[in-house]
Amino acid sequence: MSEYQYYEFAAIDGPISDEGLRYARGCSSRANVSRVRWQNTYTFGDFHGSVDTLLKYYDAHFYIANWGTIRLGLAFPKGAIAPEAIQPYLWGGDRYEDALTVKEIGNTCIVWWERNEEGGWGWTEGEGLIDQLIGVREELMRGDYRALFLGWLADFDPDEWQDPENGAVVMPPIPAGLDHLSPALAVLIKHFPVDRDALAVAAGLSQASTPDRIPIAAVLERLSVSEMRALLARVAEGGGPGVMAELNRLTYPRVQIPVGQATRCTDFATKTIETREARRKKEAEAAAAKRQREAELRKQHLASIIQRADTIWSELDPLMDQKIASAYDQVASQLQELRDAYA
Repeated sequence: MSEYQYYEFAAIDGPISDEGLRYARGCSSRANVSRVRWQNTYTFGDFHGSVDTLLKYYDAHFYIANWGTIRLGLAFPKGAIAPEAIQPYLWGGDRYEDALTVKEIGNTCIVWWERNEEGGWGWTEGEGLIDQLIGVREELMRGDYRALFLGWLADFDPDEWQDPENGAVVMPPIPAGLDHLSPALAVLIKHFPVDRDALAVAAGLSQASTPDRIPIAAVLERLSVSEMRALLARVAEGGGPGVMAELNRLTYPRVQIPVGQATRCTDFATKTIETREARRKKEAEAAAAKRQREAELRKQHLASIIQRADTIWSELDPLMDQKIASAYDQVASQLQELRDAYA
């Protein structure tokens, strides 16, 4: 199997600087490089730049390799996400061991999602996936921490939380809206999977939905004259995309994490296992009912074959006389039906 590695970086808040563009071009002579995008595919060799350095200029990074590694890195300016908001969702292991990790480089905070699938996954492609995932960055900057919780949940194995000695460990805050994931979050858990039953239990514990958006006109009315002038100056200086993103961000009310009694991981695991067993029982019952329906339909069909047996037999010789493959296939199929019907 040939090697496949795909690297992509994207600028979200605006085009990268001249300094950043010079560094980006120096990372590879074959990459597709612009102020808003860096892309390259490796079937031999490797990336010779620094991912961390490129994320000082670009805002998002996606990497996938056919031996089973996939990464998403989202870069945030210092202060865009409070460290105390991220910390509860970290397991505390090293990068490449946990699905969700955080790294601070200067004035940049990089949130990483990582997956290493043992044995790889054969043929894969990475083109276009970063565009489906970058919506996660905007959600996090609005205070919607569902992506962080899903990263925490990706490392949660309910079967490993049966020991009563772990009873003191509590879950991180459960964000609202886990019952209705955004398109970006749906893609996130496709590539960084979570336990389906654990997600169902968490959705039951979370608030039903996120707050409705605020009209942009109402947001603009709240801005002072000096704030409006500052925004217009940034637009005039080429910062239009960043200004637009900030204004849109203000139309989303900050999601309030419900404060209440914390859920213990052991209790959550128990509920997840109970949910899994109930789901499997329901699926088994549904499968048995389906097999019974199919068996009854098959029985009715074979009864009709018996009623038409003489006619079917009389049609076989003319088909054989055609001496073509399709006719032979029809004869073979009809004989199999007759065999089953007689049996």
